[in-house]
Amino acid sequence: MRETSVSAGKRGRRRRHTLLGAFAAAGALTGALLAAPGAAAQQSPITEYGPVPSSLPVGGVCEVEFDHNDNLWVEQYLSSQIARYDTTTGTFTNFDTPMPLSMPGGMDLDADGNLWMPQVTGNSLLRVDTRDGSMTEIPLPWANAFATTVLGIPLHTGLGLANDIAWGPDHALWFTLGGLNSVGRYDPHTGEFTKYRVPGEILGQVHALFGIIKPGPGRTVLFGLPQMNQVGTIDVDTKHFTLYTMPTPASFPVGVRSASDGSIWVGEALGLKIARIDPATGHITEYPLAGPAGILTGILDGLIGHSVGNPLPSPGPVAEGSDGNIYIAVSFPAAVGLGNQIARFDPRTGDVTMWPTPSSASYPCDINPHQPGAIWFGLLTPNRIGRLDINAT
Repeated sequence: MRETSVSAGKRGRRRRHTLLGAFAAAGALTGALLAAPGAAAQQSPITEYGPVPSSLPVGGVCEVEFDHNDNLWVEQYLSSQIARYDTTTGTFTNFDTPMPLSMPGGMDLDADGNLWMPQVTGNSLLRVDTRDGSMTEIPLPWANAFATTVLGIPLHTGLGLANDIAWGPDHALWFTLGGLNSVGRYDPHTGEFTKYRVPGEILGQVHALFGIIKPGPGRTVLFGLPQMNQVGTIDVDTKHFTLYTMPTPASFPVGVRSASDGSIWVGEALGLKIARIDPATGHITEYPLAGPAGILTGILDGLIGHSVGNPLPSPGPVAEGSDGNIYIAVSFPAAVGLGNQIARFDPRTGDVTMWPTPSSASYPCDINPHQPGAIWFGLLTPNRIGRLDINAT
């Protein structure tokens, strides 16, 4: 394993000057590295499992979520399937969504252990009973464009474009609703839907493609607005919105997650940075990931037999691990990203460490810190899931 640590806080300015030169060198070397044989790879703290069974060659493995029995559920948005992975036996069980091509989005559990997700093209929410994988569709009441049944198969579409969901502190489900420039709320006890328009939001369809929503600090829900270069929260009681504009223009803030100290962490995919927001003061601190270490880690590892991928450190989803560090999926959140690294940021020292995944151009698509001592994530292009052993780093 080749491990590279740099201080993002102290070396950020120097890194910006080296970015263009390092990227040019990366472009010149990538073809040769893909073809050149390397020495035997050293042991990596990352283990991959799979491939996840799928009806398509690439099922679209992205978000992963543990249920209350510590089974790992895996979203496959391209094949419209949900897989359950038994971490004890290593077996996968696949379940088809009721509607073909429904594109199941980001997932979360309710208090009873049911798994919830939106169906992006199906204009509905999907509840999965984690005991047996049975599913119930709950149509969104807005923007229905088409609804019928063919040969017993429900077909329905709409313009709501909900793509991620979070269990809120008010015991309701909150979800992105980019097609309507809003966030939505569903009360599973009353069956009531409500939507709240995000102040000033435009081009919510971009939000629908890339937006993430998570439980926020206090009694809020947290979401990214990448097309507006903002991060927002909504108070679940007062329904008051607070929007934070990132200091770097066009940084494309995609990954958002709150930490145990109440701070908000953000992955700025085009800004090549991560950021910390203090909700009490609104102060935003950015930490650059670009530089020789951030850009060249994957390429240099390729020389000794590790995988290769897009060298740009474009952060996607972020999460706080059980060790208090921030973990980052390093790949722009689109198929063109094709990054192959997981990063760790130490908020106490500013140090950044990156590890390549065993699979090249793997496109790590999610970060789940549920299991103490480990970080789990989806790998889109090889249709696998990955586990970073924190204790081995």
